[in-house]
Amino acid sequence: MLKNYILLGFLFFFSNSFSQEMVKEFDFKLDKKRDYFQITNEAEKEVVLFLNDKEKVVSVRFNDKFEIKDSLSVARPEKTFTEIIGYSQKNHNYFLFWGSKDRKQINIQSFDLEKKEVVTKPITLELKKEKVIKEITVNNTFYLISIIKNTSILKFYVFDSDGNLNEKTVDLSNFQFKNDLGQNVGLYYIVSDIFQDPKIETIHSDSPPSLALSSNTLKVYTYKNDEIIFTFDNNTDLTAVLKINLNDFTADLKSIEQPKITQEESDFITYKSNSFLIDDKILQIKTNPNVLFLTISDQNGNRINQFKTLRDEEISYKNSDVFQENGSIRNKKTLEKPKQFIRKINNSNPATSCYKLNGLYYTVIGSSQDISRSGGMGMNGGFGGGFGSAPVFTSNYTIGNLISYKDKNVVYTNCLFDSNFNHLDNNIKLSAFEKARLFLEENAEVSESVSIFGKDLYKDLIIFKFNYSLFLGNYNKQNKKYQIFSFSE
Repeated sequence: MLKNYILLGFLFFFSNSFSQEMVKEFDFKLDKKRDYFQITNEAEKEVVLFLNDKEKVVSVRFNDKFEIKDSLSVARPEKTFTEIIGYSQKNHNYFLFWGSKDRKQINIQSFDLEKKEVVTKPITLELKKEKVIKEITVNNTFYLISIIKNTSILKFYVFDSDGNLNEKTVDLSNFQFKNDLGQNVGLYYIVSDIFQDPKIETIHSDSPPSLALSSNTLKVYTYKNDEIIFTFDNNTDLTAVLKINLNDFTADLKSIEQPKITQEESDFITYKSNSFLIDDKILQIKTNPNVLFLTISDQNGNRINQFKTLRDEEISYKNSDVFQENGSIRNKKTLEKPKQFIRKINNSNPATSCYKLNGLYYTVIGSSQDISRSGGMGMNGGFGGGFGSAPVFTSNYTIGNLISYKDKNVVYTNCLFDSNFNHLDNNIKLSAFEKARLFLEENAEVSESVSIFGKDLYKDLIIFKFNYSLFLGNYNKQNKKYQIFSFSE
């Protein structure tokens, strides 16, 4: 129970480094093999931290001042269930979904923090000729999404806010999906390439997505409570935008064309492209060694603005220098010549990323590439997954986003646009997310408490948005305390 894991006595500390504040520090007794993740509940103004080790799962509930309200403990499911694959939440009830490796067995742990009880419920999924392509929580409801092999038929396994299971089928056979050659293919071909196993990257609004994540050509967005949106950039001539309504499970597919590159600009050289979705606007980047396009359109393909830069021209809409990072903020340099930028992003995986703050769009354009592919030596350490082979599911985005540049060669510049995507000349301030990223690399206590080359890289970190602020939690092994820091914009 609580007394076995947390020793009473809380201290407040403050620091001005990177506008960062330690809001709480307390003693923890932790198993060596452990995982963390958290669920934020804005409606009830509470955060629940889940601690998992090889024997048990412990929930610790905090109020909005990060004072501990209570704790609840339950035995960890049997070894068949290898990892937590999702969650749902209703009022003070929290549901954890554990999955077997093949996802045919689901174990639901329901934590009722008011009644102080945990109920376990097993569920079996047949998954006939199906491949699971995404596990995602939207508006506190957990969805396991599969595709029937060699078809365009999606199946949604919906675990509602009471933990009950419903099945929905979305038949997309009437839609035309394009492969990289422009040929009509089924959706299964797009999400299950015969040469690789593509990952559909989840883009949340918790923090500005890094270029390392947004460089993926298959993405899913969850910024609406009643809709999920897939984007496919496997074809360089267009972005396919697939919307699934989560109320009636109807679907809509739009193809947003990329700009045409003239023969003089292309010189018969192949080009690359990608996109990013925000506020129902789509930002598309397209490049070859001679030219770079940034196009902003609505989801009907109506152009809002477009910027074009030739290889020897300065990027007229940038608000910072052009930077190159090689695995770390500490290994960062400024590129002087415009042609370096266009050449480097064309030689790797071009990307753009955007987030909205106070009505303005903070945008990053550039590229990301594995260091091992660009001539350096990459680090293979994972994050999370202290007792299993796979990371805890919530780390996949937030913590993964925070440390995503650790084994990447990234080139980028920062841009600022108004609500109509007209360029602004304002200076760009460091975001709360970038402050957290700097703090993680430069704070000695945090950096010394993680194993840079070990498989448990950053396993004790959590990062989350709560009450409009960004919080970073870390277990400091030197003084045996768990610390929570906040970062302001």
